[in-house]
Amino acid sequence: MQDFIAQGMERSSFEDNRLPLLLYICSLEMDAVGQEMHSHPGYAELMLVRSGTGIVNVDGQQETLSAGDFVLCGAGEPHSYRADGDQPMTGVSCGFTRLMCRGLEENCFIAHQDQPVVHAGAGSEALDVLLSVLEKAALDPNTASEEVCSYLSAAVVSVALRIHRAAAEQAEQAHYELGVRTRMYLDRHYLEPLTLDQLAQAMGVSKYHLDRVFAESVGCSPVQYIIRRRMARAQTLLASTDQTVQHIAAQCGYSNYNYFTALFRRTIGMTPRDYRKVVQGRTGHRN
Repeated sequence: MQDFIAQGMERSSFEDNRLPLLLYICSLEMDAVGQEMHSHPGYAELMLVRSGTGIVNVDGQQETLSAGDFVLCGAGEPHSYRADGDQPMTGVSCGFTRLMCRGLEENCFIAHQDQPVVHAGAGSEALDVLLSVLEKAALDPNTASEEVCSYLSAAVVSVALRIHRAAAEQAEQAHYELGVRTRMYLDRHYLEPLTLDQLAQAMGVSKYHLDRVFAESVGCSPVQYIIRRRMARAQTLLASTDQTVQHIAAQCGYSNYNYFTALFRRTIGMTPRDYRKVVQGRTGHRN
């Protein structure tokens, strides 16, 4: 038992095992008008959706919300909530001060660059149970002591952070897999007429999501990747064959010879003809 306790203390979510202080916990019911944009300079806020759907705006970034999702807003982060449609969105909100999560500024749940919205769904059941216990304890005059609420608050924050980490890892894995799948698809189809809309449809995601995830995974957009692959193919054909530049352009997916030449020059730094001269050591070439 002593070893278990010692290991647990080492894994504490809080600096020096200092417990957060609960400022409030209350039920929420939002309509389509919702809240105005606001922030809490002196405390952090956790909001869990219990029913309905809604929209959250955190620091200018909008996300949809449904039952089981929760939001982690650090002190000073502007945010607002509203229902999405005619039905209200209900939930529970709680504020914490003296929150010292490991490695972060005071009253911050997560690093600024991390995703504050967790689409947990049924995965937040344990968090909802803890929030219900905390809400009951805070309202019960027999148990509503700072110590009891602080321990329960620590449990709420710890579980929320654990769910957040798991969701972030799953999202990272999903992003990696999407990036790999898209790259493999492009490697097979880069010579074909292909738009970003068609590519996104083939991958089963929105084009905006695909563009962002692919750039994070590969370092360039899908369109830029197609161009790089086509230019590499053109370089191979220019260096190893006597085919005309116009014929090579067509083989690389470009029916417009002038556009291909301009794109090749912008990408490689010289025209296709000059490139052929350099790599083949020629003084002349076919057109």
